[in-house]
Amino acid sequence: MTGRTRGFLYHYRHVRRYQEMLNILVKNGFSFLIERLDLPGQTLYHRFRRGKPSQEQEMSNLPGRITQVLKELGPTFIKLGQLLSTRADLLPQEYLQELARLQDRVTPVPMAEIESIILQEVGRPISDVFAEFDPRALASASIGQVHRAKLVSGEDVVVKIQRPGIARLIKVDLEILGDIAKIIEQRTQLGKLQNITGMLTEFRISLLEELDFSLEGRNAEILKKNMQEDTRIYIPDIFWDYTKQRVLVMEYVEGVKITGREEIIAAGYDPQLIAETLVNAMIRQVYVDGFFHSDPHPGNLAVLPGNKIVFMDFGQVGYLDEEMREKAADIVLAMVRHDIDAVLKGLLRIGIIRGEPNMSSLKRDISRLERKYYGMPLKDIKVGTSLQELMEIASRYQIQVPADFVMAAKALVTLEGTIRELAPEISIVEIAEPFATRVLLRRYDPRRLLHIAQQNTLQFFSTFVHFPLLLEDLIDKIKGGRLALPIEHKELPMAVGQLRKTIHRLALSIILSSLLIAGAIIVSTNPSSFFARFHIAEIIFLFAFIPASLLIIILFLDSRS
Repeated sequence: MTGRTRGFLYHYRHVRRYQEMLNILVKNGFSFLIERLDLPGQTLYHRFRRGKPSQEQEMSNLPGRITQVLKELGPTFIKLGQLLSTRADLLPQEYLQELARLQDRVTPVPMAEIESIILQEVGRPISDVFAEFDPRALASASIGQVHRAKLVSGEDVVVKIQRPGIARLIKVDLEILGDIAKIIEQRTQLGKLQNITGMLTEFRISLLEELDFSLEGRNAEILKKNMQEDTRIYIPDIFWDYTKQRVLVMEYVEGVKITGREEIIAAGYDPQLIAETLVNAMIRQVYVDGFFHSDPHPGNLAVLPGNKIVFMDFGQVGYLDEEMREKAADIVLAMVRHDIDAVLKGLLRIGIIRGEPNMSSLKRDISRLERKYYGMPLKDIKVGTSLQELMEIASRYQIQVPADFVMAAKALVTLEGTIRELAPEISIVEIAEPFATRVLLRRYDPRRLLHIAQQNTLQFFSTFVHFPLLLEDLIDKIKGGRLALPIEHKELPMAVGQLRKTIHRLALSIILSSLLIAGAIIVSTNPSSFFARFHIAEIIFLFAFIPASLLIIILFLDSRS
């Protein structure tokens, strides 16, 4: 199979899904996007299009129409929109606000299909596993739905079942998104500035992990282990005998949802204490453990007697390694202390620089951000929001922030929204600062420094022991002429491309010259010849003369430039 044939089949093997996407884009006024990106299926689109929207129509209420398109495209794109709603480093605020409203609610799957999935995954009929099973769904989203049940052993549980066929649809959509990401990188300025393919890879990994409910169970167990010393936090148990890739069985905990201050007070709980407990738990997860619940909104939280907080839904978690936690702590403490140089240094350490940013201008923008919060009471400073604003500045200067850091900032933004309903007077900064200080102090902990010294010493002796072998190998390569030094020159690919074009034109010139000469020779032959009778000589001559003339003009223009 040739590369051309394979490319055609690769792009059009999901032609039905492409057609659905094109219909949704056209219906919502995004025909200009189809044209600019040259999406597969454009020929069909041109055949059936009727009229072309004006530029004003194309740009009117763009954030709202994008949100509507993502909603209609289905679960993969809804999840993508929810992820983009946290990327203040990529999108303006009006887009973030619209995308944050994306809801993931769909019609529940019929009970017969639920029973079939449980039988396939657990290997036993539903009646052998559950003494009771409520056919009414507690919640129904695009990936899975949740039901109340009671195990035959008597425990009250919630059962999360994956929707049939959703895994295949998501994998198809991810492949299509991969195609679109490559087109965006090739044809748009945004794609050239941002690593779209890299961000899509992270999104793909995260979404595929979300399809494996057994991973969600392990996330719950990790959080339970990390928070076991805090008696004010409760993580439900996972029943591993029945938890599989498409089925999750978790302990049911009867609690009061954290919906608002008045409701909490009416239920007999202390909103101030609950808010402080929640903030302490989340800050510890982010700065100390490095493994955190990334979506602490009221729907994923409940309160038990004794003002104990229950975390639920562990499909979205984040991870910060020790180095990233230290960098995050550096930035937060620098922002609290209004240290512009330290904020700039921390941003450059945590981000990936693309291009050559203007450092003086970058420092001025950070200084403006700091002045916004300077002198403000700590209780009024929003850590998550200020971090998002910092990421917006990073985006303007082509500094790409790691996804893990973005997820931590998003978790803090969600946390701020939750506690604002409970106890708006609580300051996340005041609670976060001691944790961040603890992280930085640990950097200079004698035991940690001793451990690092031991590792470096072992590495040094290992290198020292193997040094004679490495030297001998190097000498052998030099003697055998096998020593290769990789050299990268930024202008080399451009030079190679220019050389390739020149060779192609030279070859074309030789071919055209040969045709011109051949045509002239044939024309000068006997007029009664076969060639003269059918005017073949004239055809060959014209066929060579016209491209040759164009080639001369192109070469002349190239020499001028």
